[in-house]
Amino acid sequence: MSLFFETHVMMEGEEAVSCAWSNNDFNMILAVATNAPRIIFVNEEGAVLPDFEILSGKNQVNLIKWHPIFQALAIGW
Repeated sequence: MSLFFETHVMMEGEEAVSCAWSNNDFNMILAVATNAPRIIFVNEEGAVLPDFEILSGKNQVNLIKWHPIFQALAIGW
């Protein structure tokens, strides 16, 4: 299954490194790893979820993947 996202995610001074869609049919969430380094979460309408991010310290995130069943995100630094 392919999923296309036509909404531009606004990130001032950051670039997306990796992204992954959650694996459920309702309330889908896009996780976006940036070069800041941090991970932000975006809903289907393209709005960044406020106060819901993961700061990854000094190392940039290399890969993110959602669990195939649960709302759990695997992160590789």
